[in-house]
Amino acid sequence: MLTADLIRARVVKGEVRPRYVATNEADVRALAQVMADTFRAHLGKRRVDLDDALTTLTGEGTDYLLHRGLAKLLFDRSTYEVRSPIDPVDLRRAVFEAAAKVHPAVRTADALHPVTRADVLAEVAALLGVEVSAVEHGLFADLDDEQVMTAAPEIEGEALVQRYNVALAQAALLRATRLVVHLDEGDPARYRQLFRWVKFYRLIHKAERAEGGGWLLTLDGPVSVFQQSNKYGLQLAEFLPALLLFPSWRAEAELRWGPQKRDLIFKVSSTEGLLSHLPDKGAYITREEQWVLDRFAALKSPWTLSREGSLLDLDGRGVLIPDFVARHTDGREALVEVLGFWRKETLQARIELLGVAGPKNLVLAVPWKLRGGAEDEATAAGAEALFFKEVIVAKELLERVERVGAQPAAEAKSTADPLPATKAKKARAPKKK
Repeated sequence: MLTADLIRARVVKGEVRPRYVATNEADVRALAQVMADTFRAHLGKRRVDLDDALTTLTGEGTDYLLHRGLAKLLFDRSTYEVRSPIDPVDLRRAVFEAAAKVHPAVRTADALHPVTRADVLAEVAALLGVEVSAVEHGLFADLDDEQVMTAAPEIEGEALVQRYNVALAQAALLRATRLVVHLDEGDPARYRQLFRWVKFYRLIHKAERAEGGGWLLTLDGPVSVFQQSNKYGLQLAEFLPALLLFPSWRAEAELRWGPQKRDLIFKVSSTEGLLSHLPDKGAYITREEQWVLDRFAALKSPWTLSREGSLLDLDGRGVLIPDFVARHTDGREALVEVLGFWRKETLQARIELLGVAGPKNLVLAVPWKLRGGAEDEATAAGAEALFFKEVIVAKELLERVERVGAQPAAEAKSTADPLPATKAKKARAPKKK
C-alpha cells in the first residue's frame, strides 16, 4: 500500500485523478524489472546496502515518486530479520556495562588509557562465548538499516507496474467517506465471490437495486464510521482488488482529501484496466456442486437444477445469493442456499432475517453439525431445512424443492424479484398434439 507522500494524483474540477502509468510502456516496465531484480540481488544482505543501491538506481531522475512507490511495494513483499546470536538489547547492555568499568575505552591505547574498544568487545565475546565479530555485527543488528533480507519479492516488472496502478487507487480510497459501486448484471458466482470479500473485510454495506438494472452497493468509509481511525479505511482500500475480479462495474468515492480535508470525489471502474493480484476462484464449479447437479439430473424428474441464482435484497439488511435454482416444467421454481462455515448464533440470525425479508420458496441446506433447532427455525421462517454431512443427497433435495416450489413463478418473482438478466427462461410444458 502506498503512503500519503507517495501518491501521484492531480485534482481536476473536484475530482482526484491518479496518474496511472502505462503498463505497456517499455521504459516503465524496464525500470520496474530492474528494481525487482535489485531487490532479489540483495537477498541475505543488509537493508542499508539495498537502500544505497536504490539511491544509485534512482540517480537524478525527476519522477522520484514513481521510483519510491515501486520500491515501497517491493519492500512490502520482502521480509527482514535481525541476524545476531545474542539479542542486541542484551548485547548492548553487556558492552556498555563492561565499558563503564574501564571508562573511557579508546580506539588507540596510550599511557593514560590502556583499555581499548577492541579490548571491551573481546572481553564481552569471551563472557558470552561468541566470536568478536558476532559482537561487532550484532551490537546494532536490530536497527532497520542493519536487518538482513530473508525473502525477496517474487514479482516481475509487468506485474509490479500493474500492482502500482492498483496501489494508487487504493491510496485514494484510504481517504474515502463513502464508496458507491454500481454492479452490472452478471454471473451469480461473481456476486457470491464479491460478497464473501465484503464480509471478510467486515465492511458496513447496503445493497439495493439500481435504476436501469444492476445493483448499487454502498460501503461506508473510515471518516463516516470511525473519525479517529484509519483502520476501516485500510479495509476499504484492501477490498478494491476483490472488486476488480467482478466483470463489469463502476464506482464513485467521496473523499476528504489533503491536509485541508477537501470534499472531493474519486471515480474508478472496470474499464480502467486495473488488474487484481488476488486468485480468481469465484466463478468455477466446485466438485461438490457438480456432484449435486449430476445426481439431481440423474433423478429424471420434471425439475431441473442450475447455478443461475440471482442477487436478492433482504430489505436493505443483507443479500441472498442462492447457490442453485430448481425449475419445474410447469413454471414453479425453488431457491437453494447452501450454508457453509456458519456459527449457530449467526445461522439463527440469518434464518430470522430470511423469515422477515426472504423468499418463501427457499431451501436451506445446513451442515449436520448445525442442526440443533435449525429445522424448526427454518420452518417458522417459511423455508425448508435440508441437513447434510459430506454432500447434499439429491433425492432429499428434490423432496424439499417439491414442498417449497408450490408457488407459480410469477408469485415467487413478486416475493424474491431476482435480476432479469441472470434469470434463465422458464421451460414450457410441451403442447399436446
